[in-house]
Amino acid sequence: MKIIILRHGEATYSASDRVLSLEGQRQVAATANKLNAHYKVTTCISSNKTRALQTAKIACNVLGFKGEVEIDKELSPSGNPAHIVSYLDTFEMGSSVVLIVSHLPLVEILAYELNLKITLPPSFDTANALVVDYNGKRGKYVAFYKPFEDTKFF
Repeated sequence: MKIIILRHGEATYSASDRVLSLEGQRQVAATANKLNAHYKVTTCISSNKTRALQTAKIACNVLGFKGEVEIDKELSPSGNPAHIVSYLDTFEMGSSVVLIVSHLPLVEILAYELNLKITLPPSFDTANALVVDYNGKRGKYVAFYKPFEDTKFF
């Protein structure tokens, strides 16, 4: 199974919430365009925060994902990565491509947990995405996508 861990795009305050800025929307679309050349998402799971849901909507649109975005509050910044890993273990390991949209620090903690704490993940800036090849036991980092920079392959 491939897991794409995507941090939300650049956000700004709007009333008492944080929403994607125009730059954040551009960032997400750029990263999703790069991912679209290589992956067909079968499931999308997002934090319940507005900025993450907006990111998921843009990314899913660019990636051609027509399903419903699942919302999991454990993908919030203070969420429980063990809960997410347990949920991912219920998926078919072979052909599933799961897009996870979340926040710092959870995106980095989740990547590290999937990798069994063997290799530190790269630092996630806004709209960065790490692709992890996960076999149900250990995840291996495959590629790290940034909106306006070259992709890093591991």
